[in-house]
Amino acid sequence: MKFVELTKEEFSKFANGHEQESFFQTVGLGDLRKIYGSEIYYLGVKEKNKVVLAAMFTVTKTFCGKKTFYAPRGYLADYNDIELIKFFTKELETFCKKRNGLMIKIDPNIVYRQRGNDGSIVEGNFQNDKVINDLKKLGYKHYGFNLDFVYTQSRWNVVLELNKDYEELKKGFSKSTRKNIEATYKKGVRIRKGTEKDLDSMEDILVKTADRKNFKPRSLEYYRNMYHCLGNLMNIYIAYLDPDIYLESTKEMLEEERKHYQEIEEKMEHDNIGNKLINQKETSLKLIQKLEHELQEAIKFKQEHPKGCDIGALVSFESGQEYITFHSGILVEYKRFTPKYLMYDAHIKDAYKKKIKYANFYGISGHFNQDDKDYGMFEFKKGFGGNVVELIGEFTYPLHPLYYVYMFLRNLKRKIKGLKG
Repeated sequence: MKFVELTKEEFSKFANGHEQESFFQTVGLGDLRKIYGSEIYYLGVKEKNKVVLAAMFTVTKTFCGKKTFYAPRGYLADYNDIELIKFFTKELETFCKKRNGLMIKIDPNIVYRQRGNDGSIVEGNFQNDKVINDLKKLGYKHYGFNLDFVYTQSRWNVVLELNKDYEELKKGFSKSTRKNIEATYKKGVRIRKGTEKDLDSMEDILVKTADRKNFKPRSLEYYRNMYHCLGNLMNIYIAYLDPDIYLESTKEMLEEERKHYQEIEEKMEHDNIGNKLINQKETSLKLIQKLEHELQEAIKFKQEHPKGCDIGALVSFESGQEYITFHSGILVEYKRFTPKYLMYDAHIKDAYKKKIKYANFYGISGHFNQDDKDYGMFEFKKGFGGNVVELIGEFTYPLHPLYYVYMFLRNLKRKIKGLKG
């Protein structure tokens, strides 16, 4: 075996089609990270001049001038080949120490255990402790089975296997999800595939969403660079409100409800008036009043936005056999139109077109009780019928005594952040 620096071409050739293939391990992401100051290395192992392990590392200054060598989603390797991982780790350690390394960090794209739609562990399912224990024996420190959003990449995901035709698969969506998809479409929301000219609108939506949720947004420049570096893997979905459909649909719903109200009144003239009819009449009247207000909103919207308005955005990435939702946002003033349902539905349909095996709705927490602050995110994603997938988590490999000081401070910071959350 021989430890080597790989060319971009050698790395890409090995990575494409690998079992653990991920857009996190691509030349495109390496190029993007390089723009923002990271050193990038493509390292691997060759045996008889054939690549048998490869990894893209992003290197950043971390603590006291020392550097972290991070392979997002881990090495592309057979982790059951302990001798291969051992050889690479030792050679990598020497390589990194020569370059002022503090630690190596990985979060392998390896499932720890499969869970059901509600987050419960599937009975009789495997539990992948072997890889964790093997890495520990080689000197890697496991960050543990954390349930919160403290990892560099998400440890918990909701993944939908596209193993049936779309209409059959849709039957597995929750009743409220199917209802929201249909209602959102009926309201006049439509989805278009975004191009580079849509980046301004996308950035505006994502920044406003970030501000509303109190986290740091990315800049338009960042999204432009992302598009140029990862355009072959990146997909943009723009939800927009069509003024004509919105107006006509509202008129139709109002007319239908007025007819329904008339039918109730006619029935009350001929039948004994009971509480049931009285309640139906009150409910119908309230809905008419609501739709009359909605009609005025639709008229106003058409006057202000005769060509329509973008109200939501979703960024997805092709990642081997997965199609991952990554960034999304909606304008708060159009939240009632629930455009996120249609964007996710478009994401799933596109995965079918591309013949991708899984739609990955990405990060959730590992808390599955309704009282948890992040339960709403989980409830939305599981509504599309996927199952929870738990990955093995994050590992670090010390390269310098200052590593222990840094990790103490990092863990303290994360604990304080968790308490504030």
